[in-house]
Amino acid sequence: MKSHLITAVVSAATTMGIVQATPERVEQLEVDRLVVRKELIVSDTGQPWENNFENQMVPRGIYARGGGPGQSGLWVRGRLIQSEVDDPFDVRFQSVNTNGEIHRAPGHISWNCWLDGAWRQMALIQGEGLEYSEVPAEAWSGGNHPGRLRFQSFRPHHDQPLTDAIIGQGMMSIGGGGYGGGGLPYPSEVLQLWGGGLTQTSVATPSAPRVLGDRGGQAHAYAIVAIGPQGARSEPSETANANGNSTLEWDSTPGADSYLVLRDGKVVAGPLRIEGSQKTWADDGGVDRPGR
Repeated sequence: MKSHLITAVVSAATTMGIVQATPERVEQLEVDRLVVRKELIVSDTGQPWENNFENQMVPRGIYARGGGPGQSGLWVRGRLIQSEVDDPFDVRFQSVNTNGEIHRAPGHISWNCWLDGAWRQMALIQGEGLEYSEVPAEAWSGGNHPGRLRFQSFRPHHDQPLTDAIIGQGMMSIGGGGYGGGGLPYPSEVLQLWGGGLTQTSVATPSAPRVLGDRGGQAHAYAIVAIGPQGARSEPSETANANGNSTLEWDSTPGADSYLVLRDGKVVAGPLRIEGSQKTWADDGGVDRPGR
Protein backbone atom coordinates (compact mmCIF):
# COMPACT_ATOMS: atom_id res chain seq x y z
CA MET A 1 0.00 0.00 0.00
CA LYS A 2 2.81 2.38 0.95
CA SER A 3 4.74 1.73 -2.30
CA HIS A 4 1.59 2.35 -4.36
CA LEU A 5 1.07 5.67 -2.55
CA ILE A 6 4.64 6.78 -3.23
CA THR A 7 4.32 5.86 -6.88
CA ALA A 8 1.08 7.83 -7.17
CA VAL A 9 2.62 10.90 -5.51
CA VAL A 10 5.71 10.83 -7.77
CA SER A 11 3.52 10.35 -10.86
CA ALA A 12 1.33 13.29 -9.88
CA ALA A 13 4.34 15.47 -9.11
CA THR A 14 5.87 14.61 -12.46
CA THR A 15 2.61 15.49 -14.26
CA MET A 16 2.46 18.86 -12.44
CA GLY A 17 6.09 19.61 -13.35
CA ILE A 18 7.30 19.52 -9.74
CA VAL A 19 9.59 16.54 -10.42
CA GLN A 20 11.14 15.81 -13.80
CA ALA A 21 11.10 12.10 -14.77
CA THR A 22 14.05 12.70 -17.13
CA PRO A 23 16.45 15.53 -16.20
CA GLU A 24 16.96 18.18 -18.82
CA ARG A 25 20.19 17.94 -20.77
CA VAL A 26 22.66 20.67 -19.86
CA GLU A 27 24.69 21.82 -22.85
CA GLN A 28 27.33 23.56 -20.74
CA LEU A 29 28.05 23.37 -17.04
CA GLU A 30 30.44 25.82 -15.38
CA VAL A 31 31.62 25.15 -11.84
CA ASP A 32 34.51 26.23 -9.63
CA ARG A 33 35.01 22.79 -8.16
CA LEU A 34 33.74 19.37 -9.23
CA VAL A 35 33.83 16.44 -6.81
CA VAL A 36 33.15 12.98 -8.28
CA ARG A 37 32.99 10.28 -5.62
CA LYS A 38 32.61 7.22 -7.84
CA GLU A 39 32.83 7.60 -11.60
CA LEU A 40 33.42 10.21 -14.29
CA ILE A 41 32.41 9.23 -17.82
CA VAL A 42 33.20 11.28 -20.93
CA SER A 43 31.45 9.39 -23.73
CA ASP A 44 29.19 10.21 -26.65
CA THR A 45 27.16 7.07 -25.90
CA GLY A 46 27.02 7.58 -22.15
CA GLN A 47 28.72 4.22 -21.65
CA PRO A 48 32.21 3.94 -20.15
CA TRP A 49 33.45 1.18 -22.46
CA GLU A 50 33.46 0.63 -26.21
CA ASN A 51 30.75 -1.82 -27.24
CA ASN A 52 32.06 -5.41 -27.38
CA PHE A 53 35.30 -4.35 -25.65
CA GLU A 54 34.04 -4.25 -22.07
CA ASN A 55 36.32 -7.09 -20.96
CA GLN A 56 39.35 -5.33 -22.40
CA MET A 57 38.20 -2.12 -20.65
CA VAL A 58 38.71 -0.01 -23.77
CA PRO A 59 37.01 3.32 -22.95
CA ARG A 60 34.63 5.07 -25.28
CA GLY A 61 36.30 8.35 -24.35
CA ILE A 62 37.56 9.01 -20.82
CA TYR A 63 36.68 6.96 -17.76
CA ALA A 64 37.86 7.83 -14.26
CA ARG A 65 37.06 5.84 -11.15
CA GLY A 66 37.66 6.44 -7.46
CA GLY A 67 37.70 3.98 -4.60
CA GLY A 68 41.25 3.74 -3.35
CA PRO A 69 43.97 1.11 -3.90
CA GLY A 70 43.10 -1.50 -6.51
CA GLN A 71 39.99 0.41 -7.59
CA SER A 72 40.99 3.90 -8.69
CA GLY A 73 42.14 4.48 -12.23
CA LEU A 74 41.98 6.58 -15.38
CA TRP A 75 41.33 5.11 -18.82
CA VAL A 76 41.78 7.23 -21.97
CA ARG A 77 40.79 6.35 -25.54
CA GLY A 78 42.97 7.53 -28.41
CA ARG A 79 45.87 9.94 -28.18
CA LEU A 80 47.00 11.26 -24.82
CA ILE A 81 48.39 14.70 -25.60
CA GLN A 82 49.95 16.72 -22.80
CA SER A 83 51.18 20.24 -23.48
CA GLU A 84 52.80 23.14 -21.71
CA VAL A 85 53.48 26.84 -22.44
CA ASP A 86 56.61 28.71 -21.35
CA ASP A 87 57.68 25.79 -19.17
CA PRO A 88 59.34 22.38 -19.77
CA PHE A 89 56.94 19.49 -20.12
CA ASP A 90 57.00 17.19 -17.08
CA VAL A 91 55.55 13.70 -16.50
CA ARG A 92 56.20 12.04 -13.15
CA PHE A 93 55.66 8.52 -11.81
CA GLN A 94 55.45 8.58 -8.05
CA SER A 95 54.77 5.99 -5.34
CA VAL A 96 55.14 6.00 -1.56
CA ASN A 97 54.96 3.34 1.14
CA THR A 98 52.49 3.84 3.98
CA ASN A 99 55.21 3.09 6.56
CA GLY A 100 57.32 5.97 5.26
CA GLU A 101 60.06 3.82 3.72
CA ILE A 102 61.47 4.72 0.33
CA HIS A 103 59.70 3.05 -2.60
CA ARG A 104 62.78 2.33 -4.72
CA ALA A 105 60.79 0.96 -7.69
CA PRO A 106 57.87 3.41 -8.00
CA GLY A 107 56.52 2.07 -11.28
CA HIS A 108 57.00 0.98 -14.85
CA ILE A 109 55.69 1.52 -18.36
CA SER A 110 54.58 -1.63 -20.20
CA TRP A 111 53.46 -2.57 -23.70
CA ASN A 112 50.69 -5.18 -23.68
CA CYS A 113 48.63 -7.41 -25.98
CA TRP A 114 45.20 -8.98 -25.35
CA LEU A 115 45.68 -12.73 -25.12
CA ASP A 116 43.79 -15.58 -23.44
CA GLY A 117 41.27 -13.23 -21.87
CA ALA A 118 43.68 -10.75 -20.30
CA TRP A 119 46.20 -8.05 -21.14
CA ARG A 120 49.66 -9.61 -21.30
CA GLN A 121 52.89 -7.66 -20.97
CA MET A 122 55.53 -7.96 -23.68
CA ALA A 123 58.10 -5.29 -22.80
CA LEU A 124 58.69 -2.89 -19.88
CA ILE A 125 60.77 0.09 -18.80
CA GLN A 126 61.12 0.54 -15.05
CA GLY A 127 62.61 3.39 -13.06
CA GLU A 128 64.28 2.36 -9.81
CA GLY A 129 66.62 3.61 -7.12
CA LEU A 130 70.06 2.20 -6.42
CA GLU A 131 70.29 -0.76 -4.05
CA TYR A 132 70.95 -0.08 -0.36
CA SER A 133 74.18 -2.03 -0.83
CA GLU A 134 75.25 0.72 -3.23
CA VAL A 135 73.84 3.67 -1.27
CA PRO A 136 72.80 2.87 2.37
CA ALA A 137 69.26 3.81 3.37
CA GLU A 138 70.51 6.33 5.93
CA ALA A 139 72.44 8.15 3.17
CA TRP A 140 69.29 8.87 1.14
CA SER A 141 68.04 12.45 1.49
CA GLY A 142 66.42 15.32 -0.38
CA GLY A 143 69.75 15.95 -2.07
CA ASN A 144 70.77 12.31 -2.58
CA HIS A 145 68.34 9.99 -4.39
CA PRO A 146 70.23 8.19 -7.23
CA GLY A 147 68.44 5.99 -9.75
CA ARG A 148 68.63 4.02 -12.97
CA LEU A 149 66.43 2.59 -15.76
CA ARG A 150 65.75 -1.11 -16.31
CA PHE A 151 64.62 -2.42 -19.72
CA GLN A 152 62.86 -5.80 -19.68
CA SER A 153 61.14 -8.11 -22.14
CA PHE A 154 59.35 -11.46 -22.04
CA ARG A 155 61.24 -14.35 -23.63
CA PRO A 156 59.52 -17.16 -25.57
CA HIS A 157 57.89 -19.73 -23.26
CA HIS A 158 58.77 -17.86 -20.06
CA ASP A 159 56.13 -16.14 -17.93
CA GLN A 160 58.32 -13.53 -16.22
CA PRO A 161 60.10 -10.53 -17.74
CA LEU A 162 63.89 -10.67 -17.93
CA THR A 163 66.24 -7.73 -17.95
CA ASP A 164 67.79 -6.76 -21.30
CA ALA A 165 69.60 -3.58 -20.27
CA ILE A 166 70.30 -1.43 -17.23
CA ILE A 167 71.19 2.22 -17.78
CA GLY A 168 72.14 4.70 -15.10
CA GLN A 169 74.92 6.55 -13.32
CA GLY A 170 76.71 7.05 -16.65
CA MET A 171 77.00 3.30 -17.23
CA MET A 172 75.14 0.55 -19.08
CA SER A 173 74.83 -3.24 -18.90
CA ILE A 174 73.28 -5.14 -21.77
CA GLY A 175 72.83 -8.87 -22.33
CA GLY A 176 71.01 -11.92 -21.03
CA GLY A 177 68.73 -11.48 -18.05
CA GLY A 178 69.25 -14.98 -16.63
CA TYR A 179 66.63 -17.58 -15.74
CA GLY A 180 66.04 -17.57 -12.00
CA GLY A 181 69.43 -16.15 -10.98
CA GLY A 182 70.46 -12.64 -10.10
CA GLY A 183 69.70 -11.46 -13.59
CA LEU A 184 71.75 -8.97 -15.54
CA PRO A 185 74.54 -7.53 -13.35
CA TYR A 186 74.61 -3.83 -12.60
CA PRO A 187 77.23 -2.05 -14.72
CA SER A 188 80.58 -1.15 -13.25
CA GLU A 189 81.96 0.32 -16.48
CA VAL A 190 80.61 2.78 -19.06
CA LEU A 191 79.47 -0.16 -21.26
CA GLN A 192 79.39 -3.84 -20.37
CA LEU A 193 78.20 -6.72 -22.55
CA TRP A 194 77.12 -9.95 -20.86
CA GLY A 195 76.66 -13.30 -22.58
CA GLY A 196 77.81 -12.19 -26.01
CA GLY A 197 80.03 -9.97 -28.10
CA LEU A 198 79.92 -6.81 -30.15
CA THR A 199 79.40 -7.08 -33.90
CA GLN A 200 80.26 -4.11 -36.06
CA THR A 201 78.93 -4.03 -39.60
CA SER A 202 79.53 -1.27 -42.12
CA VAL A 203 76.76 0.00 -44.36
CA ALA A 204 76.18 -2.57 -47.07
CA THR A 205 76.26 -1.74 -50.75
CA PRO A 206 72.67 -1.47 -52.04
CA SER A 207 71.38 -3.70 -54.77
CA ALA A 208 70.83 -2.12 -58.17
CA PRO A 209 67.64 -0.04 -58.42
CA ARG A 210 64.73 -1.31 -60.48
CA VAL A 211 63.37 0.85 -63.30
CA LEU A 212 59.58 1.08 -62.97
CA GLY A 213 59.15 3.26 -66.03
CA ASP A 214 60.95 5.79 -68.20
CA ARG A 215 59.94 8.70 -70.41
CA GLY A 216 62.11 7.75 -73.34
CA GLY A 217 64.92 9.85 -74.75
CA GLN A 218 68.57 9.97 -73.73
CA ALA A 219 69.80 6.77 -72.10
CA HIS A 220 70.81 6.95 -68.41
CA ALA A 221 72.51 4.63 -65.94
CA TYR A 222 71.23 4.89 -62.35
CA ALA A 223 72.88 3.73 -59.14
CA ILE A 224 72.20 4.05 -55.40
CA VAL A 225 74.54 4.94 -52.51
CA ALA A 226 73.52 4.14 -48.91
CA ILE A 227 74.47 6.56 -46.10
CA GLY A 228 74.77 5.57 -42.43
CA PRO A 229 73.45 7.80 -39.62
CA GLN A 230 76.96 9.15 -38.98
CA GLY A 231 77.42 10.01 -42.68
CA ALA A 232 79.52 7.02 -43.82
CA ARG A 233 78.77 6.09 -47.43
CA SER A 234 78.62 2.71 -49.11
CA GLU A 235 80.04 1.91 -52.51
CA PRO A 236 77.62 2.69 -55.37
CA SER A 237 75.30 -0.12 -56.35
CA GLU A 238 75.40 -1.77 -59.72
CA THR A 239 73.74 0.40 -62.35
CA ALA A 240 70.29 0.07 -63.89
CA ASN A 241 69.95 1.27 -67.48
CA ALA A 242 66.94 3.22 -68.71
CA ASN A 243 65.82 5.21 -71.73
CA GLY A 244 65.27 8.72 -70.44
CA ASN A 245 64.37 10.05 -67.00
CA SER A 246 62.92 7.22 -64.95
CA THR A 247 61.04 6.21 -61.82
CA LEU A 248 63.23 3.98 -59.64
CA GLU A 249 62.58 1.52 -56.85
CA TRP A 250 65.11 -0.10 -54.53
CA ASP A 251 65.14 -2.16 -51.34
CA SER A 252 66.17 -0.89 -47.90
CA THR A 253 69.81 -1.45 -46.98
CA PRO A 254 70.59 -2.58 -43.41
CA GLY A 255 72.23 0.24 -41.48
CA ALA A 256 71.29 2.92 -44.01
CA ASP A 257 69.72 6.15 -42.77
CA SER A 258 69.39 7.84 -46.18
CA TYR A 259 70.31 7.39 -49.83
CA LEU A 260 71.90 9.16 -52.79
CA VAL A 261 70.73 8.62 -56.37
CA LEU A 262 73.39 8.72 -59.07
CA ARG A 263 72.54 9.39 -62.69
CA ASP A 264 75.39 8.64 -65.10
CA GLY A 265 77.84 8.67 -62.18
CA LYS A 266 76.72 12.06 -60.75
CA VAL A 267 74.62 12.65 -57.63
CA VAL A 268 71.22 14.02 -58.64
CA ALA A 269 69.19 13.38 -55.46
CA GLY A 270 69.75 13.03 -51.76
CA PRO A 271 70.33 12.45 -49.05
CA LEU A 272 66.81 10.97 -49.37
CA ARG A 273 64.96 9.63 -46.33
CA ILE A 274 62.04 7.53 -47.53
CA GLU A 275 59.82 5.36 -45.33
CA GLY A 276 59.10 1.71 -46.06
CA SER A 277 61.09 -1.36 -46.98
CA GLN A 278 61.00 -0.34 -50.63
CA LYS A 279 62.00 3.16 -51.75
CA THR A 280 60.56 4.90 -54.79
CA TRP A 281 61.92 8.02 -56.47
CA ALA A 282 61.05 9.74 -59.75
CA ASP A 283 63.63 11.59 -61.84
CA ASP A 284 62.25 14.89 -63.17
CA GLY A 285 65.47 15.72 -64.93
CA GLY A 286 66.71 18.17 -62.31
CA VAL A 287 69.00 17.91 -59.29
CA ASP A 288 67.35 17.35 -55.89
CA ARG A 289 69.84 17.79 -53.03
CA PRO A 290 67.76 18.74 -49.93
CA GLY A 291 70.28 17.53 -47.38
CA ARG A 292 73.63 18.64 -48.75
